Amino acid sequence: MSYEGVIEQSAAGLKELMESGEEIIGYIYPHVPLELFMAHGFTPSLIRALPGVSSGYEESLQTFACSYIRNLYSQRANGQFLTLAGLLFPGNTCDALQNLGDVWRVRFHDDRVLRLTYPVTRYSQDESTTNFLAEEIRLLSETLSRTYNRPFLTESYDGAIELVQDFRNSAQFLYSARVVNPKIISYSNVIRLVRTFLTVPTTSSVSEIKEAATEVRTTADELGLLSIIESVRHAILEGDYSKVKLPEDIETPRIAIAGGMVEPQAITSLINGIPDFSESAIAIDLLSFGFKSVFTKPPSKSDDHFLEMAKSVLTAPGEPTHEGLSYRMNAMKGLLANFSIHGLIVCEQSFCDPDQFEAPSIEKAACELDVKTIRVPLDPELSDRGRIETRIQSFLETLE
Repeated sequence: MSYEGVIEQSAAGLKELMESGEEIIGYIYPHVPLELFMAHGFTPSLIRALPGVSSGYEESLQTFACSYIRNLYSQRANGQFLTLAGLLFPGNTCDALQNLGDVWRVRFHDDRVLRLTYPVTRYSQDESTTNFLAEEIRLLSETLSRTYNRPFLTESYDGAIELVQDFRNSAQFLYSARVVNPKIISYSNVIRLVRTFLTVPTTSSVSEIKEAATEVRTTADELGLLSIIESVRHAILEGDYSKVKLPEDIETPRIAIAGGMVEPQAITSLINGIPDFSESAIAIDLLSFGFKSVFTKPPSKSDDHFLEMAKSVLTAPGEPTHEGLSYRMNAMKGLLANFSIHGLIVCEQSFCDPDQFEAPSIEKAACELDVKTIRVPLDPELSDRGRIETRIQSFLETLE
């Protein structure tokens, strides 16, 4: 299915859900406690930038707003947003996202704007980081109860934990299977299933990805790859790759995709548009809308729901963006070295300072492993598609 087709399918599913009477809370930063919204009776839906949206330098936005921010703002200004019960913005992740929430609240005053503030650092000697985020989640829960008159229901929360973890278990298996054999299931199919769930997290979207995982599991078992796939999955979750041993006859070249809030479908569309190459070259992505969302650990069931949700959010690999550069680079190096990655495509959201500040460190870390890299500036509209495809094609040819 094409990039535009995937977007259309997920949007249709969301619209159908709203027409059935479900209330939707949209969120922009991908690492939020989905279980919290479900516990209050809402359906959380990840709001994404869209190709084909005409965006420019709006007078309401600061000059440092990236192409992603401008795309989101233009969707709302152009009347392309569905009517949501609320929209959650992050605090303390990047200046552009935080300021977008402030501008949105003033410009679109009929919208209900919510905020979840993240801690300054992921790690601390005590539990202050986790406790801070737990308190912020609790305050958000109180806001939902007070604003919408929808209390936190423990039964709904427990069911949400199971639903989200069913999705992640299946998605983690599919990601890990592609590390071992990228042809066992297409990358475009995996990320379509992931996008569908993050847009419409329902039992039907979970059932679809579980069925795909079951089919791949059967194939992997027949090929004798099941134990290797499970070892890869365990290694990613624990960050320890010492026991991973991939098959010796893996096909090359093998590339990884790194970056922040970049659409996986866009990357697939670009590579599939290059003659003599296909998405089977992609062994894994490290993107916020893919890998980082999929490999987040679930909250444990205990009396302190907010603390457990905070712990879960903070396990997202490579997030929050301020968790520590050395930690992120070491984690990436472990993955590149042990998954036989030959090339790394570093995606940079146009005018995104966090992406562009971190890219040199990513290049340096990859260089230490003799992994070739290329930096690709992108915007949601793929406005420079021809030039980007040419650059990626030249890069893939050097790997061959």
